[in-house]
Amino acid sequence: MKKIIFLLCFVCLAAVVANADDFSGTWKVVTAIYNDTYMGEIKYPQRFTIENNNGDMSGHYTDQHGFESDFEKVAVINDGRELLLSLCCGTKHAESWAPLHKAKLMDDGMLHGVVVTDRYEFKWVAEPVVLPENPEQ
Repeated sequence: MKKIIFLLCFVCLAAVVANADDFSGTWKVVTAIYNDTYMGEIKYPQRFTIENNNGDMSGHYTDQHGFESDFEKVAVINDGRELLLSLCCGTKHAESWAPLHKAKLMDDGMLHGVVVTDRYEFKWVAEPVVLPENPEQ
């Protein structure tokens, strides 16, 4: 019985790790959807790269203002179905909530993200960037 439980746990864990690889690669934000009152103050990634190093997720991004940095936090959540991203550099005020980005890979192959602080802020959609196999060509 213990062997069966161990095998089931291993299969479930393998599925989660395999799903984490779905987020790996370079992404380009092609759409940011926000209301007319949004002032552009919350940073969001325009282009970013996610890497899976044996289950340890990390990433680098360029925001809409051209600032480049590593993500403070990259985590796969919801049994491997969603990505949680936290950008670095804090907030302007101590009482402000740092923005979190939740993203889900949809059937269209695009990564759909929502930005939340103490409330919902806006959405973004990113497409995978296909890099040339031989960059010298």
